[in-house]
Amino acid sequence: MYHNTKINYIYKPVFISKERYADKEKFLSFIEDYRGKTILDLFASQKQELIRIRHPRKRLATAEIEALYRDWAEGRDVETEGVWVYYPWSERLLHLVDEAEFTELRTSRNQYKITPEEQQHLAGRSIGIIGLSVGHSVALSIATERACGRLKLADFDTIELSNLNRIRTGLHNIGVNKCIVTAREIAEIDPFLDIICFPEGITNENLDGFLLDGGKLDILIDECDDIALKIKSRLRAAELRIPVVMETSDRGMLDVERFDSEPERPVFHGYLQGLPLDKFEHISEEDRLPLVLRIVNAINGSKRGKVSLVEIGQSIGTWPQLASAVTLGGGVVTDVCRRILLNQFHESGRYYIDLEELIGDKSRSPVTATRDNPHAPFDVSEAVRIADSLPQKQAESIAENVLADIVKAACQAPSTGNDQPWKWLYRHGRLFLFHDRFRSFSFGDFDQIASNISFGASYENILLKSREAGLDVAAETFPLGEESTLIAVIDFHRAGTAAKADPVYAPEAVQVIYERTTNRNPSTAVPISEAIFQQLKEAAESVDGAAFHYFADRKSINAIGEIIGECDRVRLLNPDGHYDFVHREMKWTPTDAEQSRDGIDVRTLGLSNAQIAALSIIRDREISQTLKGIQGGGALVDAALKSVETASALGMITMPRYSYEDFFRGGMAMQRLWLRAEQLQFAIHPLISPFYLFPRITKGHNAGLDESEASRLRTLRKRFMELVPFGEDGAEVFLFKIAQAEKPGIKSYRLPLNETLFIVNP
Repeated sequence: MYHNTKINYIYKPVFISKERYADKEKFLSFIEDYRGKTILDLFASQKQELIRIRHPRKRLATAEIEALYRDWAEGRDVETEGVWVYYPWSERLLHLVDEAEFTELRTSRNQYKITPEEQQHLAGRSIGIIGLSVGHSVALSIATERACGRLKLADFDTIELSNLNRIRTGLHNIGVNKCIVTAREIAEIDPFLDIICFPEGITNENLDGFLLDGGKLDILIDECDDIALKIKSRLRAAELRIPVVMETSDRGMLDVERFDSEPERPVFHGYLQGLPLDKFEHISEEDRLPLVLRIVNAINGSKRGKVSLVEIGQSIGTWPQLASAVTLGGGVVTDVCRRILLNQFHESGRYYIDLEELIGDKSRSPVTATRDNPHAPFDVSEAVRIADSLPQKQAESIAENVLADIVKAACQAPSTGNDQPWKWLYRHGRLFLFHDRFRSFSFGDFDQIASNISFGASYENILLKSREAGLDVAAETFPLGEESTLIAVIDFHRAGTAAKADPVYAPEAVQVIYERTTNRNPSTAVPISEAIFQQLKEAAESVDGAAFHYFADRKSINAIGEIIGECDRVRLLNPDGHYDFVHREMKWTPTDAEQSRDGIDVRTLGLSNAQIAALSIIRDREISQTLKGIQGGGALVDAALKSVETASALGMITMPRYSYEDFFRGGMAMQRLWLRAEQLQFAIHPLISPFYLFPRITKGHNAGLDESEASRLRTLRKRFMELVPFGEDGAEVFLFKIAQAEKPGIKSYRLPLNETLFIVNP
């Protein structure tokens, strides 16, 4: 950088003393001092223009104007008239008319949108601007319109090349402080405006000086990025009864806070209500985004603005601003400030000047999120028909209250998105498990893998609860083949003594059925002994064919965590995956969760404030597709990595064959391991997106994926297989994080039993 540091902070033009050019002799000496500089004598042209505007009734010809000017100049030494002004940073010497005539001439075309009396009133007003990116356009607009007589500018930052997408300045100003650059450009428009710069920015020590020195500001304009400063400056402005104006350059959002007439008004229109405003001095990056979203009420932001918010800290470093939006904002703020100063506008509020809405394709249809379900709702009469088509078998009837307890326990099993894909029919003393495909239809249930795992888990619960009731259980799975909705036929018999002693059916595991939960709470990566891993292994592998694997070294955990996060991103940015997540799985309010009795209550996700804020933005389908188009959504990967950072280990359950039966039995193994982990007071957090996505490329010919998604998954699959100790031919059942965490305060709801169990006897 070759800026001369001696003049780097000079921003005021030098008015040459009249004594230096009072007569011809002094003038010649004065001009000699500036030899080698650029000298522009603009006096005559300005004086002639002044003559023209003072004769509005007649359009004077050029010759007439020149004649009138000669008459005025007769007997005068024109070179010593007016003022000479030197600009040190550009080494230009200018000869101008005096201040009164300069102001009259420069504001002549404001009339009568601004009257001369109003212009005089504005000349006595003072405006302060904090932040000189958007503020640069605001300051230049205010100065150009001469909407005040004094401007205070504050910004500690310097011009960088990336600023030149919206700041109208030259490359020669790179490395120069932003408020200095702005002040110089204003001085080159109007050297008589009083400009005061705070190139160190606003601090605790100088805030009052900025607001009060030389007379209290009439308006404070906030265009800074510092949330703590935004809040602090507003609180002080309210105490001093100074109105605050802010423009965000997204949808033309403008805030007006009339603290001059409403000093008790909550800052930011109350959007931070309930938060301790004195605690914002040091805000972490994690907490910054949720606060920004609250301040700007992000639900009303533009689509591209929301996409950008999600990508800050991922593919971009800061909030984007376009020259068109910044220019618009400069004009809007100037207009509003002028009307406030002229007592023509008195309201507080938030306003939008949204060009896309005002000037847009009116015929464009809104994007609606729908997805047709090809399956009909569960039909009890059809289930009865299927059950009656099977050969009758001697079975031991059980009391309805016992049956209800057993099925209720079965329904406590985990299911993808808590979709609860089971329906139970009790008929002729037998319990029939049906697949309610209407409920389970989703992107996450490719080839019914997820549902079959859930059925196996629910059957494991039946085994446990039945044994508690003194019943032995026998089941025939997929009796009509894999295409049928009939999953299993279950028969009950009185259990023998030997069966009761079987450790797989330990009675203490029964109560854990109701305590088992997906635990996404913040966790602690405590060391896990080999003995604990052995117990988990024994629980899972007590199901024939099941294999348990675990990874406790940090390198493997992080590598697999990144793959999980990338798969989460593929799933959530896929149109069908996004639809299911937003409209089918997630319950965004407690009321939604309680009323539906299914899905995932957003409060159970264990997300940070920043992650919840990002998720609320990604809910919008158009935003998710835009993120996909720019290969964004890195926050989803970060969420997975953040989760596995606090894992004691990652665990996996596999089965030897890719078949419905093996996934069913894999679900039994999953439930046995999960219940054992609960007994050992360890938290289980499923991280299942890889196991539900990989089969789409290994077995499903890229089903439901576009080529970019399939290609990405093939790469991830290759990386995954290099990390795990099993081959391609098996069934990958369950992938999870294990750690210690506080029990969730909220447990997933279950459907009422009368919507799940149907007792139909002849």
